[in-house]
Amino acid sequence: MKLVTALDIGTSKVIALVGEIDNYGELHVIGLGEAPSKGIDRGYVTRLDLAVNSVVSAIKEAQEMAGVKLATVVLGISGTTLKSQNEKDAISISSQPVEIDYSHVERLVDRAVMRSREEGYEILSAIPRKFILDEQEGVIDPIGLLGSKISAEVHVVKVGTSLLKNTEKVVINAGMEIIGKFLSPLASAEAVLTQEEKEEGVLMVDMGAGLTDFVVYSEGSILFTGCVPMGGMNITKDIAHFMKINSEQAERIKIESGHALADVVSEAERIKIKPRGEEREVTVSRKQLAEVIQIRIEEIMERLADILSQQSIDLNTLHAGIVITGGSSKLAGMREFMERYFDLPVRIGYPIGIIGLKEKVQDPAYATAVGLIKLAYKNLNIGKKSVVQKSTDKRAENTSSLSIILAKLKYFFKDIM
Repeated sequence: MKLVTALDIGTSKVIALVGEIDNYGELHVIGLGEAPSKGIDRGYVTRLDLAVNSVVSAIKEAQEMAGVKLATVVLGISGTTLKSQNEKDAISISSQPVEIDYSHVERLVDRAVMRSREEGYEILSAIPRKFILDEQEGVIDPIGLLGSKISAEVHVVKVGTSLLKNTEKVVINAGMEIIGKFLSPLASAEAVLTQEEKEEGVLMVDMGAGLTDFVVYSEGSILFTGCVPMGGMNITKDIAHFMKINSEQAERIKIESGHALADVVSEAERIKIKPRGEEREVTVSRKQLAEVIQIRIEEIMERLADILSQQSIDLNTLHAGIVITGGSSKLAGMREFMERYFDLPVRIGYPIGIIGLKEKVQDPAYATAVGLIKLAYKNLNIGKKSVVQKSTDKRAENTSSLSIILAKLKYFFKDIM
């Protein structure tokens, strides 16, 4: 087994997570480093030296805990420029049915990638959603089947070129080599969602400090990926402005006394604050605090709902409901707010399948970092004996041929970035 280091560069903190996955697919976390995120705002690098120092600090702490020297990382990518689209295409293979192989699927994905190119954007992933073989719909794995025409719908995700390249520069200047780049919300989904939820249809919402990323799964595959450029940091700023206190005090009050639903908080409850420029503490209504918080959360979720509506996504078809993760999901009353707002079942998403530092890492705030390690193991040939095969041994290591081709195709295009 080989070590994998995940690097999650967020708006409020940088997380470096060192782990390895055993033969049973369970993640052993052996190192964790965290540092306040400086010089980073919602995926954008605003000051290179400060961002580099934050990454160096997190890596150093993770190294000391793990007792190893770290040289490579897998990097999570998200930001306000994140876009996704589904591209459909078909190719005729022959007049008579022939066996479908990897090259046919690669051609379809390649064509989807070429059509999705956009100036100022880089393609981060291209994932086949579903296939049609001749007139047969619902084909999950076309490899090895016979057909004369194959169609595919490919989910393509891209981010702004400057955002991606500047984030990469931060990591490289911190002395680390990037061996893989993964979309942050897909990493979070890998950490917290079950296969059953993906099959039934689910909306995963990763609410961080600066961004609220989301992914919609339908019938086991990704339907839509997006981002709302607001998060817990906006709530903190609202509290600071309304109560005339500094951001540090506002964040503490949000965590300790905040609630996402004002109508469940008693009018009689009071909390102590120390306004700017005053020496003495004063008391304010906890219900008023909850009202400030609820207004901002409603705005974020309204933006999310509008994006989904524009994509004609019917939330009522998502029978597994909503899974919310990320640091801001831990706010008191968040699950109840989401259930009430969307009228769907909601659960908080905790990373699953973790051994080692479990009490620390089994926390929604670490969902992206945990998922990055899992995605790296699945898709970057880490700890495996051989690369993707096109030989007669297409079903080696108890892995389906489609899983193999998807593992290759998702990051096959990293060299064109």
